[in-house]
Amino acid sequence: MSWYERSFGERYLRLYAHRDREEARRAVNTLFPGHSLAGRRVLDLACGPGRYLRVLYERGARAVGVDLSPVLLAEARRVFSALPATPALVRADMRMLPFGDRSFDSTLSMFTSFGYFDRDEEHAALAREMARVTAAVIVVDVPDPVSLQRSLVPRSQRRLEDMRVIEERWIQPEPLRVCKRLRLVDPETGTETESYEERVRLYRLEELQAFFSAAGFGLEDVLGDYEGAQYEPGRTERMILRLRREHR
Repeated sequence: MSWYERSFGERYLRLYAHRDREEARRAVNTLFPGHSLAGRRVLDLACGPGRYLRVLYERGARAVGVDLSPVLLAEARRVFSALPATPALVRADMRMLPFGDRSFDSTLSMFTSFGYFDRDEEHAALAREMARVTAAVIVVDVPDPVSLQRSLVPRSQRRLEDMRVIEERWIQPEPLRVCKRLRLVDPETGTETESYEERVRLYRLEELQAFFSAAGFGLEDVLGDYEGAQYEPGRTERMILRLRREHR
């Protein structure tokens, strides 16, 4: 079983409950100002419990969320049940999307959802699949690899209700990945009860650009954060690519 199939379950919802919708709102408003989403078909890849998807819906998009985790999709359905209409939610592997060619005006891969797989060929295939279902704009939001390596905290811990969470982080050099091990410890006995590992491939801008260029999408611009700062390698935290279909 892959790390992402094991990690994105019930525990994930508790471990990452601090991720809020306000950050998602800032990101979407920066990427799509004004009324540019109203009525547009938008795909949110690896939508998880739906924090970006809900903002897209509130902005008037005809939004669809895709995720592999049935647990996260169930949480999204629970959250959306209070809305007058529910964005469509689909369980699928992002490398094999159950949609026709150019089904969406825009496809978003937000908050480090690109880089999950073992081989570069799998990420190239993912770029092609994203391009296949997208008519106009693709957004890929990943960390800047230089900034991440400089700021990486090797070890931290926090208390979460009935558990102590120890997080250990390291960089794997070849191929370049950021790895994190989460260890859940009983605070009374000090016994480790569970552990999870996350491994995300880190790409330079030129490498990501090459994946999407081969799939027919050219780079429009690159942002360095959710407020809209221009990307500067080694100086900005994020690397947010906006890519547009090229007419060939």
